[in-house]
Amino acid sequence: MAKQQVQSSDGAQSTTFEAAIEQVEAIIERIESGEIGLEESLAEYERGIGLIGFCRERLQKAQQRVIDLTQKLAQSDKPAEG
Repeated sequence: MAKQQVQSSDGAQSTTFEAAIEQVEAIIERIESGEIGLEESLAEYERGIGLIGFCRERLQKAQQRVIDLTQKLAQSDKPAEG
């Protein structure tokens, strides 16, 4: 399945959670392998930190959505009072 990246109006690229995880893994591999120099390693590390922040935000939103849906389900299961 192809990963889609969409450029927003402010020039930032948005991506899927899964694609961001793959990018972080690739960054870790490149840094640990020593195939890139110090300056590029620092730039990649910084990019990785941004991707991790993106993933954390997506996870928090997903968690809140599950909480909201669970509460909605619990409310719909309550018998009507009256």
